[in-house]
Parts: sequence; C-alpha cells; structure tokens
Amino acid sequence: AALLIGFFIFLSKKLLPYTKVTIKRQLKEKYGKKGAISYEYMHDSLSLPLTFAIYIFAAQLSVSLLIDSAVVLSKTTPWFNTAYLAIFTFLLYAFLKNAIHFYADNLFDKYPNVRKEMIDFLLRIGKVIVILFVLLFLFMQLGFDIQAILASLGIGGIAVALAAKDTLTNFFGSLNIITDNSFSQGDWIQADDIEGTVVDIRMRTTRIRTFANAMITVPNAQLANTSIVNWSKRRVGRRIKMSLGITYSSKMSDIQQLVVDIKEMLTHHEGIATAKFQIEDKEKKSNLLKKEDLIGVKKTLLVYIDEYDSSSINILIYCFSRSPNWETWLEVKEDVIVKINDLVIKNNCDFAFPTQSILIEKTK
Repeated sequence: AALLIGFFIFLSKKLLPYTKVTIKRQLKEKYGKKGAISYEYMHDSLSLPLTFAIYIFAAQLSVSLLIDSAVVLSKTTPWFNTAYLAIFTFLLYAFLKNAIHFYADNLFDKYPNVRKEMIDFLLRIGKVIVILFVLLFLFMQLGFDIQAILASLGIGGIAVALAAKDTLTNFFGSLNIITDNSFSQGDWIQADDIEGTVVDIRMRTTRIRTFANAMITVPNAQLANTSIVNWSKRRVGRRIKMSLGITYSSKMSDIQQLVVDIKEMLTHHEGIATAKFQIEDKEKKSNLLKKEDLIGVKKTLLVYIDEYDSSSINILIYCFSRSPNWETWLEVKEDVIVKINDLVIKNNCDFAFPTQSILIEKTK
C-alpha cells in the first residue's frame, strides 16, 4: 500500500507535469497561439480534477489492500463512488466555465445580445445545483430514503425561508436586475450616494468599484428598489454645455457674427455629433420606441445669444461629443474651448469677467 501511494504521488508530481510540458510544446509548435489557448483551457479544466482522481483512486486501492473485510469495504465504497461523481461533475463544470472564460471574446462578438452577468449568474446557480446533486447521490449511496428527505425539505423549507428572508429578497432582487437590464458588468452607474463601475452581479449582492478605487458591496434588494442613473447606456453623445460671457463694450454685430462662426466650427468639428453624423445599428428595434432614445444617441447643437447678465452678454453653447468616452470627451472639449478663444479674438470681442461700477457723487 505504501509503495502504491508512493507511485501515485510520483505520477502526480513528476510524470504529469512532464506530460503537460510536452503537450504544451507540441500544441504551440503545431497550432501557434490557438494551440497555446487550447492547452491553457484543457490544463485549467483537467489539472485539479485529475489530481484529485489519482489520489482518491490510490486511497481506494490502498484500503482494499489493507482491509480484508467485506463489511468495511461495503461501507467505504459509497464514499469513494460519491467522490468520483463529485470529481466528474466538477470536471464538467470546469470545462463549461473555462470555455466561457477562454472563448468569451469570440462568444460575445458572435452573440452580442448575450449578457455577461446572465452567464455568470447561471454558472453560480449551476454550482449550487451540482453540490446538491452530489449530496443527494451520497445519501442514496448511504441508503437514506431520498423521498423522505425531499418531503422533509418541504416542511423545513418554510422555516428556512423565514430565517433567510433577506437572502431570498436579495436573490429575487438580483433576478430583477438581470431581467430588467438596468445595468451590466462594467457600466458606470449612480445609485443614491453610490457611484462607480459595476464589477459583478452576484446572487445576493452587487459589487461596485468607486472612482476612488474602493469596493462597495450593495444588497441587490436595495439596488432593485433604487433609482439608478446609468451613464454607460449611451452610444453617441456626451454633453458639452457652457455659457460664454462677452463684454457689453463689444458690438452686437460682432457678437452675432461670433455666434455664427462658433456654430459653423462645431458643425464641421470631427469630434462633435451633428445631424449629419449617422451611426450603424444592425439590431432590429421596436418601432414603438424612438431608436435614438433607446440606444442613447444625442446630436443636438445649439449656439445662441442667451441673456443679458449683470456684467456680460451670455452666449449659450450646447452640443454633444461623438464619443461618450470621458477622456475623448475631455480632448474634444479642450479643442472646442481653444477654437472658441480664437474666434472671440477674430471677431473683436472680449471675454467678460465680474465687474462693478461705483458712482461717487460730489456733494456741496
């Protein structure tokens, strides 16, 4: 038995790693990058279950050699059978999970309507089902009455439901979030005083990474009953809004020409969304909903003399960048501000700043 265990340890520690390196080298030489990805997929799926299977098989053979009792062996056999079943089901689960992990990019490119959090949520439920399946198989192997156990679960389920009321509420909250599609993994959301990027949607909670790089865990029931601002649900358009103050000493004709020049500049700016800018959307949408509002497209462009302020004549500038990306929006906004400055100088206008005139009367 000791020699047998030593042989299987040697097999696991020495022969298997050597075999892995050989297979990896051959796949990489023959198939290149695809071969390397396939090896990593097979390695991550098979490595741990195969190691456990070797050790359990070694333990079973050793027990059969050391113990010459049919009664003892009959009592240990169900445990070994359950262990093999657990390894097999874990192997299938690992194949599925790693297939999604390694081939996720191709999967989501081919099926754009498939949501990441839905797959992740189903994998978590699948893990729970696998564990329950293995436990039921163990009870069957040990001779328990499965029907009696299932019947008792119906009675005990009421007590469990009452004790785990908050957990069940959060679970159904996660179902509401996923089915409602209010936000997805990677979205920038704001819910009450919480703002950040969604990391993942779990069965009970949702994790959000704030812009200060802190992790916040929020119960799904709370999110399901909160107004959520989703800044990522937009395809085209991030708003640029500013009020440009021009001095009262500037001529009105110059200010009017400045407005025309600014609007002309924005209309032909490569980073600004205008009515001429068209987007391609291959997905079929319902005719009952306005397409631009549904997918998030804003192309409004407004430049007008807006008001007489206390120390300036204000020009309203209201437009949207083509890209909703924050860094790109900042670059476009910066370029617009620089070009507006040039146009103000070109039209003989001056920027206004808060001023106050004081009249001093000379008394007799």
